[in-house]
Amino acid sequence: MVNLYFCSMKGKDKSQKRCRWLWVAGLLLLFLWLRQLPLYKPTGAIPFEGPYWYNPYQEVHPGGQWLRANFHAHSNAWGFVTSGRKNTVEDIVCKYDSLGYDIIGISDYHRITNPFAAGDAAGTPRGRLFVPVYEHGYNVMKTHQGAIGARKVYWNDYILPQTWSQKQHIIRKLKEKSRLVVLHHPAWMGGYSKKDMRSLTGYDLFEVLNDFWISEELWDVALSAGRPALLIAGDDAHNVFKQTDLARDLTMIFAGMTDSLLEDPEDLLEGPEGLLKSPEGLLEGPEGLLKSPEGLLKSPEGVYRALESGAAYGIEVTERLAHSSVAQKREGLDALPLLQSCKICSDSLVVVLSGEALQFNFIGQDGRLLKSVLCEAGGSTTVGNSGNSGSGSSSGSEAGGSTTVGNSGNSGSGSSSGSEAGDRCASAFYKLRPEDHYVRVKITLADSSHIYLNPVMRTKEKNGKPQMPPIQKRRLFTIFGT
Repeated sequence: MVNLYFCSMKGKDKSQKRCRWLWVAGLLLLFLWLRQLPLYKPTGAIPFEGPYWYNPYQEVHPGGQWLRANFHAHSNAWGFVTSGRKNTVEDIVCKYDSLGYDIIGISDYHRITNPFAAGDAAGTPRGRLFVPVYEHGYNVMKTHQGAIGARKVYWNDYILPQTWSQKQHIIRKLKEKSRLVVLHHPAWMGGYSKKDMRSLTGYDLFEVLNDFWISEELWDVALSAGRPALLIAGDDAHNVFKQTDLARDLTMIFAGMTDSLLEDPEDLLEGPEGLLKSPEGLLEGPEGLLKSPEGLLKSPEGVYRALESGAAYGIEVTERLAHSSVAQKREGLDALPLLQSCKICSDSLVVVLSGEALQFNFIGQDGRLLKSVLCEAGGSTTVGNSGNSGSGSSSGSEAGGSTTVGNSGNSGSGSSSGSEAGDRCASAFYKLRPEDHYVRVKITLADSSHIYLNPVMRTKEKNGKPQMPPIQKRRLFTIFGT
């Protein structure tokens, strides 16, 4: 009996020790799991408010220059592992150079391609401006981001469908290592949801136009939640030898007359960290500016500022042009009208193009259509929604010329007239109302291509862009210090 008792006691001791070790191991695993789990406080959806309007196109004028840009194209960086294996860097630069692009970004997955080396290898002219970019993300739901002005690659990702906090964590870490963070193709494969758009913060740009998916609806959700998410468009080209992969969705960036992309003259230093001077003019230094064939001085930092301020717009080209050859696409792109001005005159938003359009849609809170101007032979028809009443008229002496705004209201009837049929609908206006939080414009061109403008937004500070709400960690997450 005594032997049996001692045997049973030894068995209990072993069992208790095993339980203690299991508890220790379980607590350790829990600690490690919590150490990797990002926990953030959701930021509320608060519409833009304030007595002033922020207009990203305030400095745009008819004499300025627009730069053609793409920041989303993939090369054969990772061989057969990623789609893009048919493209060399030289192929990408050559194709986009032939299409008249001023800025060519090569956004390989988790790799910053040396843009200057790419330009030298392709034999492109001195002065071609490249911007360091890459695409982040290797998860199953295509929750991808773009890093523009990337300084270092952030390798971590969450492979399985991500929680809201995990998405917020990735955005925060990318922002620490790059100048601008882009939400890539947000609506594709459910990468981002409407709930995400009402809560996520800390990013800069929203890829509304992408060859795979148009994310216009989610963009309105983000804007309606008070997120100053500014537009960017990209081809997401994986095969530059396929016609429909090129020049489908592009970004136009305003450079200005004196060039808003110029560095401050006081910052133009001679030497290794600045510009090198020569009888021929200014040449690029390691950290300096580049001189373009057109004579404009451009820098990556100037591009970042233009995108960040919203002095850019997106173009979605028509299907016919998308299936055309490179030469035909170049001709078609060159023929597209440009934005000449987008001003707030008194209490009206006035948009003027350099050529004719078929339709102007003014869109506001929750994606609501506020006013639609349908251009017809001999004039235009104005249709307003959501309680706007009255009539308005506008006239222009030529495409991109002066516009006179009526003061009576938005819906009902309106008319525009010009000296030629070609400029009969080069402009349109919308009378801003107290209940408007933001207003953006979508324009259908004569060839059925579309222009998407950034929104004008209410703001509490005069000429001040609304700010993204701050990212806030949960207390537990803050203790772990990730």
